[in-house]
Amino acid sequence: LQQQQQQQHFIPIDRESRTNCQIVYIVGVEGATHHGFIPILENLASHQIDPRTDTPYHVDSDPRAIKAGLFGWFGAKIKKWGFDKTPDVDDPDFVRRVVSESCPDDGRKHVLIEWASFPSGQEDDKRSYRVHRQHGWLDMTPEEIANTDEALSHPTSMNAFYQAYSPYVDIKFVVLHRPFLETIASHRDWDGGPSVHSNIIRGFMLVLRRFLDAHVFDLVSGSRLWMLVCVQNIMAKNYDTPEEVTTARSNVMANLADFLGWPTRECEHCWDDWRESKKDPRTVLGEENVG
Repeated sequence: LQQQQQQQHFIPIDRESRTNCQIVYIVGVEGATHHGFIPILENLASHQIDPRTDTPYHVDSDPRAIKAGLFGWFGAKIKKWGFDKTPDVDDPDFVRRVVSESCPDDGRKHVLIEWASFPSGQEDDKRSYRVHRQHGWLDMTPEEIANTDEALSHPTSMNAFYQAYSPYVDIKFVVLHRPFLETIASHRDWDGGPSVHSNIIRGFMLVLRRFLDAHVFDLVSGSRLWMLVCVQNIMAKNYDTPEEVTTARSNVMANLADFLGWPTRECEHCWDDWRESKKDPRTVLGEENVG
């Protein structure tokens, strides 16, 4: 009954559009290895054949219309669509235009891979985020950051995105979790240094945790909305033999395909571009910054 009541937010639901249009958002804080994981997921998607039409998926790992919709980028494109100023994330007319541009009705299944991290960019980033990284976060605790309207809207409002796009798009979140020291070490000089940077990252961990805890299942289909990928489980350095590495990564690919509803679970060359950092995060951060 509760799920039925919550589904009222999504009426009417365009089920044909949801069948042909999927957004896979690789979610994680800054430093969670988004850039390394994008080609893996893109490669897996490129192996898929739609069993309904016997045609390959159309895969876009740089979905500009989606970036315009979620983040407010590409102002010229937005004006070309007939909007004088950048609408809100959940503006109904804007959402429908973004979806029609991203997933044209051409008989193909469209898979759009988004990956902007939490947080994203710098305070003076030239990209036209609706809400940029905030200078005030430098002096806040993680809890204070997570409670600000700015953090809840940067780089986009996850709740507004999910609520507005779900009637038209099958949304799936692939959540990357990397050991904390490695995460912080990857951007150790950002935000003035490791201590403040770690506070900001922990703030966005709270933002993401609260959203994910509140959205375990898709309210339209009832299927799982997000899947956790532990980065340490795909790192070769954590295994003794190449065979163990291959098995672990194959399991991740199979689980991902099942979660995303993709028919092909094998991906021979998915890991060809994967590179692992050989740096010791404690050395990178300095013992004075590691408690």
